[in-house]
Amino acid sequence: MLSVRLRAQLGLFAAFVVLAAAMATLLVKPRVTRPVAVADVGTIAPDFQLEDVDGRTFTLSRHRGQAVVVFFGSVNCPRTADYNTRVDRLARAFGNDARVKFVAVDVTPRGRQVIDRQVLRLDPAVAARPFATLLDVNGAIADRYSAKQTPTFVVLDAHGVVRYRGPFDNSPDLAFATQRFCADALADVLGVRSATSAFASGMIRP
Repeated sequence: MLSVRLRAQLGLFAAFVVLAAAMATLLVKPRVTRPVAVADVGTIAPDFQLEDVDGRTFTLSRHRGQAVVVFFGSVNCPRTADYNTRVDRLARAFGNDARVKFVAVDVTPRGRQVIDRQVLRLDPAVAARPFATLLDVNGAIADRYSAKQTPTFVVLDAHGVVRYRGPFDNSPDLAFATQRFCADALADVLGVRSATSAFASGMIRP
């Protein structure tokens, strides 16, 4: 029969083992369950690789050294349609500036029917863009960039840091748009005059 002292020692040892196991779980579990990096403002944007409507591969990290504007939208989204012309005009305004890269990401949410690449390529809005349109099947990249609704715009600086994420401007009706959030963020990254003041002075057409 075990002595009282020995039983106490065994009980203490068992408690120590349980505590050690709990500590190990706390230390190991975050490494296993750590979430995938997301594009929070002020952080390095997670790299991604997607095909465009012509089957060409676009890799974000290959454009380090350039400011990148990512336009998350959908051909099935009426709000995206409201902004196609505005985004195209902004992209054309920087068309000869090698410091800037525009790219659209057409988002198909998980569970939705995927649009055929050929159909998407022939869509008038997509065909008119002066920049590539990538296919985000199941919305995986949109999720990583916290683009929870379309359209959402993300502006990265030349170091790949997210400098802006949000709407293009402050109104889906162009007649009432007085703040050009996306364009101003790009201007700030490039160190040029803000787009809002340029629009207000008539130097840039809306």
